[in-house]
Amino acid sequence: MKANQLVKTTEQIDPFQASIECLIVIAFPKTNSKNYAFAVRIAESAERYAVADISGKSMHIAVFGKTQADAGRAATVLGYTQGWKGTLLFIQGRAIRDSYRVREVIECFLQSLQCSDTKAHCHEVVDDPKYSPYDYGFRRKKVDRYIFPCKHLLPWFRFSVDHPSSYQDQIQAAGVKHSCNVCPNFCPDDFKKIGQRSAEQD
Repeated sequence: MKANQLVKTTEQIDPFQASIECLIVIAFPKTNSKNYAFAVRIAESAERYAVADISGKSMHIAVFGKTQADAGRAATVLGYTQGWKGTLLFIQGRAIRDSYRVREVIECFLQSLQCSDTKAHCHEVVDDPKYSPYDYGFRRKKVDRYIFPCKHLLPWFRFSVDHPSSYQDQIQAAGVKHSCNVCPNFCPDDFKKIGQRSAEQD
């Protein structure tokens, strides 16, 4: 199929349903962009693909799987379609519009796949959320150290030590907010104590 010829496929794709099990679903309309033909060609090679009529407009719908190849395709299509009017992203049953943030997460996932140990890429070691260096009631103490499961999320995340939800659930909720849950490696339950360090007070 040529990119400038919209041929509707017989397959019907519900993007909300399809996005629950896949990496991401990207839907975009025909545009006059010079990158349109290339975006279509990549979308056609996704795990599933169809052209559907939505409100009188033809939309390309590409379902990208959780493989390295499809993640690469998804990141490329997101790059080319960013800013196109009418482009929609579907992740785990919901439609979102922040393609820049999602692309960053997928690029981070792709980087992890090039590592011999994905956890070396994804995980960071942090102090016990309850620890404060301003607690002057002691000269020296042991501080528990924990695995934080998502390096990409960490700069935007703050624990709420008084919140009734577990630390793992707080991480999961923040991951949804920042679209980190699109990453197949994202596992909030990886937040676990791994040891201790000495903390000296002046």
